Amino acid sequence: MIVEPVAQGAVGMRFYDPEFLRALRELTRQHDVFLICDEVFTGYGRTGPFWASQHAAVEPDLLCTAKGFTGGMMPMSATLVSERIFSGFLGDAARTFFYGHTFCGNPLGAALAREVLRVFKDEDVLAVAAGKAARIAQAFAGFRALPGVTETRSLGMIAALDLEGSKSAAEGGAPRDSYLETRGRRVCAEALKRGAYMRPLGNTIYITPSLNIPDRDLDELLGIVEESVRAS
Repeated sequence: MIVEPVAQGAVGMRFYDPEFLRALRELTRQHDVFLICDEVFTGYGRTGPFWASQHAAVEPDLLCTAKGFTGGMMPMSATLVSERIFSGFLGDAARTFFYGHTFCGNPLGAALAREVLRVFKDEDVLAVAAGKAARIAQAFAGFRALPGVTETRSLGMIAALDLEGSKSAAEGGAPRDSYLETRGRRVCAEALKRGAYMRPLGNTIYITPSLNIPDRDLDELLGIVEESVRAS
Protein backbone atom coordinates (compact mmCIF):
# COMPACT_ATOMS: atom_id res chain seq x y z
CA MET A 1 0.00 0.00 0.00
CA ILE A 2 1.60 3.24 -1.19
CA VAL A 3 0.33 6.60 0.09
CA GLU A 4 1.30 10.22 0.36
CA PRO A 5 0.58 10.66 4.06
CA VAL A 6 -2.08 13.24 5.00
CA ALA A 7 -1.40 15.47 1.96
CA GLN A 8 -1.82 14.47 -1.69
CA GLY A 9 0.22 16.75 -3.91
CA ALA A 10 -0.15 16.67 -7.67
CA VAL A 11 -3.83 15.68 -7.65
CA GLY A 12 -4.75 19.10 -6.29
CA MET A 13 -3.12 19.61 -2.89
CA ARG A 14 -5.80 17.63 -1.08
CA PHE A 15 -5.53 16.93 2.64
CA TYR A 16 -7.15 14.07 4.52
CA ASP A 17 -7.78 13.12 8.14
CA PRO A 18 -4.85 11.37 9.84
CA GLU A 19 -7.38 8.81 11.09
CA PHE A 20 -7.55 7.45 7.54
CA LEU A 21 -3.80 6.81 7.62
CA ARG A 22 -4.10 5.10 11.00
CA ALA A 23 -6.82 2.86 9.56
CA LEU A 24 -4.57 1.98 6.63
CA ARG A 25 -1.76 1.08 9.02
CA GLU A 26 -4.08 -1.22 10.94
CA LEU A 27 -5.38 -2.90 7.78
CA THR A 28 -1.89 -3.49 6.42
CA ARG A 29 -0.86 -5.06 9.71
CA GLN A 30 -3.90 -7.32 9.70
CA HIS A 31 -3.19 -8.55 6.16
CA ASP A 32 0.63 -8.52 6.44
CA VAL A 33 1.00 -5.91 3.68
CA PHE A 34 3.79 -3.35 3.67
CA LEU A 35 2.76 0.28 4.16
CA ILE A 36 4.93 2.60 2.06
CA CYS A 37 4.80 6.33 2.82
CA ASP A 38 5.93 8.56 -0.02
CA GLU A 39 7.33 11.54 1.91
CA VAL A 40 9.23 13.04 -1.03
CA PHE A 41 6.86 16.02 -0.97
CA THR A 42 5.43 15.86 2.55
CA GLY A 43 8.59 15.17 4.54
CA TYR A 44 11.12 17.45 6.22
CA GLY A 45 8.52 19.57 7.98
CA ARG A 46 6.42 20.50 4.97
CA THR A 47 3.14 19.67 6.74
CA GLY A 48 4.28 20.58 10.27
CA PRO A 49 6.04 17.62 11.91
CA PHE A 50 9.26 16.32 10.36
CA TRP A 51 7.37 13.45 8.67
CA ALA A 52 3.72 13.85 7.66
CA SER A 53 3.05 10.30 8.89
CA GLN A 54 3.65 11.63 12.41
CA HIS A 55 0.27 13.36 12.21
CA ALA A 56 -1.19 9.88 12.59
CA ALA A 57 1.54 8.53 14.90
CA VAL A 58 2.22 5.94 12.19
CA GLU A 59 5.51 4.23 11.37
CA PRO A 60 5.48 2.85 7.81
CA ASP A 61 7.41 -0.21 6.70
CA LEU A 62 9.14 1.84 4.01
CA LEU A 63 9.53 5.61 3.77
CA CYS A 64 10.74 7.41 0.65
CA THR A 65 12.43 10.79 0.95
CA ALA A 66 14.09 13.27 -1.43
CA LYS A 67 13.66 17.00 -2.23
CA GLY A 68 13.95 18.39 1.31
CA PHE A 69 16.68 15.83 1.96
CA THR A 70 19.22 18.21 0.40
CA GLY A 71 17.12 21.35 0.38
CA GLY A 72 16.56 20.81 -3.33
CA MET A 73 20.15 21.84 -4.08
CA MET A 74 21.31 18.59 -5.67
CA PRO A 75 19.99 15.08 -6.38
CA MET A 76 19.77 12.83 -3.34
CA SER A 77 17.15 10.41 -2.14
CA ALA A 78 16.76 7.56 0.29
CA THR A 79 14.42 4.71 1.11
CA LEU A 80 14.17 4.04 4.83
CA VAL A 81 13.02 0.57 5.88
CA SER A 82 11.93 -1.18 9.03
CA GLU A 83 14.22 -3.60 10.84
CA ARG A 84 12.04 -6.47 9.58
CA ILE A 85 12.71 -5.58 5.94
CA PHE A 86 16.38 -4.84 6.53
CA SER A 87 16.99 -8.17 8.27
CA GLY A 88 15.26 -9.99 5.41
CA PHE A 89 18.33 -9.44 3.26
CA LEU A 90 20.88 -10.64 5.80
CA GLY A 91 22.49 -14.08 5.51
CA ASP A 92 23.98 -15.94 2.59
CA ALA A 93 24.45 -14.59 -0.93
CA ALA A 94 21.04 -15.85 -2.08
CA ARG A 95 19.41 -13.21 0.13
CA THR A 96 21.36 -10.30 -1.37
CA PHE A 97 19.37 -7.20 -2.29
CA PHE A 98 20.54 -6.54 -5.84
CA TYR A 99 20.16 -2.83 -6.42
CA GLY A 100 21.36 -0.28 -8.97
CA HIS A 101 24.48 1.29 -7.50
CA THR A 102 25.55 3.87 -10.10
CA PHE A 103 24.87 6.79 -7.74
CA CYS A 104 24.73 4.84 -4.51
CA GLY A 105 26.29 6.72 -1.61
CA ASN A 106 26.61 9.97 -3.59
CA PRO A 107 29.23 11.64 -1.31
CA LEU A 108 28.35 15.24 -2.19
CA GLY A 109 24.65 14.57 -1.75
CA ALA A 110 25.29 12.79 1.56
CA ALA A 111 27.40 15.69 2.85
CA LEU A 112 24.69 18.16 1.91
CA ALA A 113 21.98 15.99 3.49
CA ARG A 114 23.94 16.01 6.76
CA GLU A 115 24.29 19.78 6.57
CA VAL A 116 20.54 20.19 6.04
CA LEU A 117 19.90 18.18 9.20
CA ARG A 118 22.37 20.39 11.07
CA VAL A 119 20.54 23.52 9.91
CA PHE A 120 17.20 22.04 10.96
CA LYS A 121 18.60 21.51 14.46
CA ASP A 122 20.66 24.67 14.87
CA GLU A 123 18.01 27.03 13.49
CA ASP A 124 15.04 25.16 15.00
CA VAL A 125 13.45 25.20 11.56
CA LEU A 126 10.28 23.33 12.52
CA ALA A 127 9.44 25.82 15.26
CA VAL A 128 10.19 28.76 12.99
CA ALA A 129 8.03 27.27 10.23
CA ALA A 130 5.08 26.87 12.59
CA GLY A 131 4.78 30.64 12.93
CA LYS A 132 4.98 31.11 9.18
CA ALA A 133 2.38 28.39 8.64
CA ALA A 134 -0.04 30.33 10.85
CA ARG A 135 0.45 33.45 8.68
CA ILE A 136 -0.21 31.37 5.55
CA ALA A 137 -3.34 29.80 7.04
CA GLN A 138 -4.75 33.18 8.01
CA ALA A 139 -4.07 34.67 4.57
CA PHE A 140 -5.60 31.77 2.63
CA ALA A 141 -8.66 31.74 4.87
CA GLY A 142 -9.16 35.35 3.82
CA PHE A 143 -8.74 34.45 0.15
CA ARG A 144 -12.10 32.64 0.29
CA ALA A 145 -13.72 36.03 -0.15
CA LEU A 146 -11.93 36.71 -3.45
CA PRO A 147 -14.04 36.60 -6.63
CA GLY A 148 -14.05 33.18 -8.26
CA VAL A 149 -12.48 31.31 -5.33
CA THR A 150 -14.51 28.27 -4.32
CA GLU A 151 -12.34 26.73 -1.59
CA THR A 152 -9.13 27.33 0.34
CA ARG A 153 -7.08 25.09 2.63
CA SER A 154 -3.70 24.94 4.31
CA LEU A 155 -1.57 22.45 6.17
CA GLY A 156 1.78 23.50 7.54
CA MET A 157 3.76 25.17 4.77
CA ILE A 158 1.29 24.12 2.07
CA ALA A 159 -1.68 26.24 1.04
CA ALA A 160 -4.05 26.00 -1.90
CA LEU A 161 -7.14 27.59 -3.33
CA ASP A 162 -9.55 26.34 -5.97
CA LEU A 163 -10.97 28.58 -8.67
CA GLU A 164 -14.26 28.37 -10.52
CA GLY A 165 -13.79 26.45 -13.74
CA SER A 166 -15.40 26.46 -17.14
CA LYS A 167 -16.84 22.97 -16.76
CA SER A 168 -20.25 22.86 -15.14
CA ALA A 169 -21.38 20.15 -12.75
CA ALA A 170 -23.95 19.13 -15.35
CA GLU A 171 -21.11 18.34 -17.73
CA GLY A 172 -19.46 16.21 -15.10
CA GLY A 173 -16.79 18.82 -14.58
CA ALA A 174 -14.48 18.88 -11.60
CA PRO A 175 -12.33 21.99 -12.15
CA ARG A 176 -9.54 21.23 -9.71
CA ASP A 177 -9.14 17.76 -11.19
CA SER A 178 -8.55 19.05 -14.72
CA TYR A 179 -5.14 20.22 -15.84
CA LEU A 180 -6.84 21.63 -18.97
CA GLU A 181 -8.67 24.35 -17.07
CA THR A 182 -7.33 27.79 -18.00
CA ARG A 183 -7.89 30.24 -15.15
CA GLY A 184 -5.14 28.75 -13.04
CA ARG A 185 -2.67 29.45 -15.84
CA ARG A 186 -3.91 33.03 -16.07
CA VAL A 187 -3.37 33.54 -12.34
CA CYS A 188 0.16 32.19 -12.59
CA ALA A 189 0.88 34.46 -15.57
CA GLU A 190 -0.22 37.41 -13.47
CA ALA A 191 1.98 36.22 -10.60
CA LEU A 192 5.01 36.02 -12.91
CA LYS A 193 4.47 39.67 -13.89
CA ARG A 194 4.69 40.49 -10.19
CA GLY A 195 7.86 38.50 -9.60
CA ALA A 196 6.65 35.11 -8.38
CA TYR A 197 6.86 31.89 -10.38
CA MET A 198 3.94 29.58 -9.63
CA ARG A 199 2.70 26.35 -11.19
CA PRO A 200 -1.04 25.68 -11.35
CA LEU A 201 -2.70 22.30 -10.95
CA GLY A 202 -5.57 22.98 -13.30
CA ASN A 203 -7.63 25.58 -11.45
CA THR A 204 -5.88 24.90 -8.17
CA ILE A 205 -3.35 27.54 -7.15
CA TYR A 206 -0.92 26.60 -4.40
CA ILE A 207 2.21 27.74 -2.62
CA THR A 208 4.86 25.67 -0.85
CA PRO A 209 7.49 28.21 0.22
CA SER A 210 10.71 27.21 1.92
CA LEU A 211 10.29 26.58 5.63
CA ASN A 212 12.71 29.37 6.50
CA ILE A 213 11.44 31.97 4.02
CA PRO A 214 11.94 35.47 5.47
CA ASP A 215 8.70 37.00 6.75
CA ARG A 216 9.01 39.94 4.37
CA ASP A 217 9.30 37.61 1.38
CA LEU A 218 6.38 35.52 2.62
CA ASP A 219 4.19 38.58 2.96
CA GLU A 220 5.18 39.65 -0.55
CA LEU A 221 4.30 36.19 -1.91
CA LEU A 222 0.91 36.17 -0.20
CA GLY A 223 0.22 39.64 -1.58
CA ILE A 224 1.12 38.47 -5.09
CA VAL A 225 -1.28 35.53 -4.80
CA GLU A 226 -4.14 37.84 -3.83
CA GLU A 227 -3.38 40.41 -6.52
CA SER A 228 -3.00 37.74 -9.20
CA VAL A 229 -6.32 36.07 -8.38
CA ARG A 230 -8.06 39.44 -8.51
CA ALA A 231 -6.39 40.32 -11.82
CA SER A 232 -7.29 37.05 -13.55
